[in-house]
Amino acid sequence: MCGIYGELALSGKARDLDRRGQRGTDLLRHRGPDERGTMVNGKVFLGMRRLSIIDLEGGSQPIRNEDGTRCLVYNGELYNFRALREELTAKGYPFRSRGDSEVVLRAYEAWGPAALTRFNGMFALAIWDSKEGRLFLARDRIGEKPLYYFKDAERFIFASEIKAILSNPDVPRRVNPRGLINFLARGRSAAPETIYQSIYKLLPGHWLSVSDRGITLSRYWDVGDDPYLPADRVGNDEELAREILALLDDSVKLRMTADVPVGAFLSGGVDSSAVVALMQRHASGSLKTFSAGFKIGGEYNELSDARRVAAAFGTEHHEVNLGHCDLVKTLRTLVYHYDEPFGDPAGFPLYLLSRFAGEHVKVVLAGDGGDELFGGYRRYAMDRLAAHYQRLPTGLSLGILAAVANRLPRCRRLKRTLNTLPLTNPARRYAAWLTIFTPEMRAELLQDDLFACVADYDAAWPYIDYYPALKGEAADHLNRLMYIDLKTLLVDAYLEKTDKATMACGIEARLPLLDPRLVELAFQIPGRFKIRGMATKWIFKKAVGGLVDPKIVQKRKHGFSVPLDPWFRGHLKQFAFDVLLDGRTRRRGYFNPAFVEKLWREHAERRHVWDMQLWLLMNFELWHRIYMDGETV
Repeated sequence: MCGIYGELALSGKARDLDRRGQRGTDLLRHRGPDERGTMVNGKVFLGMRRLSIIDLEGGSQPIRNEDGTRCLVYNGELYNFRALREELTAKGYPFRSRGDSEVVLRAYEAWGPAALTRFNGMFALAIWDSKEGRLFLARDRIGEKPLYYFKDAERFIFASEIKAILSNPDVPRRVNPRGLINFLARGRSAAPETIYQSIYKLLPGHWLSVSDRGITLSRYWDVGDDPYLPADRVGNDEELAREILALLDDSVKLRMTADVPVGAFLSGGVDSSAVVALMQRHASGSLKTFSAGFKIGGEYNELSDARRVAAAFGTEHHEVNLGHCDLVKTLRTLVYHYDEPFGDPAGFPLYLLSRFAGEHVKVVLAGDGGDELFGGYRRYAMDRLAAHYQRLPTGLSLGILAAVANRLPRCRRLKRTLNTLPLTNPARRYAAWLTIFTPEMRAELLQDDLFACVADYDAAWPYIDYYPALKGEAADHLNRLMYIDLKTLLVDAYLEKTDKATMACGIEARLPLLDPRLVELAFQIPGRFKIRGMATKWIFKKAVGGLVDPKIVQKRKHGFSVPLDPWFRGHLKQFAFDVLLDGRTRRRGYFNPAFVEKLWREHAERRHVWDMQLWLLMNFELWHRIYMDGETV
């Protein structure tokens, strides 16, 4: 696992290429504290920071072929590298190392961009091909590893994190108004755009080629390209359950490959518990598990469930109490590591858990992805009520029930359900469900000049675009919603959160549920096998039901809850006021101070719950101070 950085001069030889490249590479030291490697050759610089996981002595980068015409920097893990190496060896390609990085380079030499379709792993990579005079970039199918880039007339710069790109003084720091709207609407970027003008994310399942002749961008994979089962074998729930379990078991086994200790994040939910159960089958020694919780009450604490799972499998279990930390200092550190304003508050406990786990292991397996593949969110089940709701008389369905909901300011889920179910367009209905600042709130929040710039921008475009894009016999309504989440929420929020929080602490997170084979299988399974009535994840729970305690399998989804509501009425109350309403913030010209103060007061006085809105505004201002004003962390 590494952090990678590179620059290609597009108009002659770049000035200070080596010095600037070294600086950009070293800003990624937290991603790879074990080793540093660079290559500079005329108009191209490649750099990496390495976290040594496999082939500790022989896995240094950059990696070159024999005549030096191709050079690779690579961030990730290729789980099927041994099988690929055997195939490539049979073709006559020599190997000097035991790891996966050299396999990536040789595979590219053998098959070109088509090599990507053979990879089972998580990765972001760059290959300089001096014969062709081009730089080739690629990102894994699902988007577990990030890759950003900037281009102007003189240079192309890429990196694992935006901060490294920004270290180049020729890269402008300007807020992208559409990026700001995406953040206010969803609490995250919407790839390929970022909060910065002219800095972009490479989409998952895509490659990019850049040279003096320009940029070529191409998709190499999407759901449905490689179905796992023949269509006539998808209708049997018993067979589907067996296939899910067999694939998950193999995926866990592959992801335990390492020359360093491997542990697991254990939340006490069904996904992480199933992963730990399967890890125990393949562990050669004591398995270390790690859990965290805010000891405020059951709403923010699953430690007892995690403890029960750990005891059942005899793991060496470790717990951390997240209440014992400097809240403001940790928040500022997180803002620095995410590079953009980031609205998922679960990044806070994940970072602290990663820092704690990093004292014991270098690799952790986690249960991310199961909800998006197998229907784990209650909103999937709630959305099925839309058709029934829309048959009710208008006065009853909207007027009376909405009035009741508005009298219950703290019943957010009820209000959201009632406000979204009347929408007849399924993609817009789903977008509305996940909106934080509604269009009406954004109109009040934004200053007039800024609002005029984005008045015609539709922040729901990813939902509108992705909903009809899923193909195949199982492309029913529920699977389309899950496909939207796979392409947006999972990659731009949850995988971003996991990558940045773990790599900030120098540990690698591996996600068995996102094995490409399992993803393909999941989207062959009709929605009726995933949601039954109001029961979520039906087929997945059937598959893993023999592994873990039935109480864990049947418990309601919890998630990594963060006590934002009490924080903004307690520990963060004055800090939020000082940050959001001081003179510097007011003068920026983005937001209406009176509206921001209204949100703060209504929440502090318990008249409404605006914790997510306040969290987003506070993260944006802290980000602005660090990345636009140059304030040190």
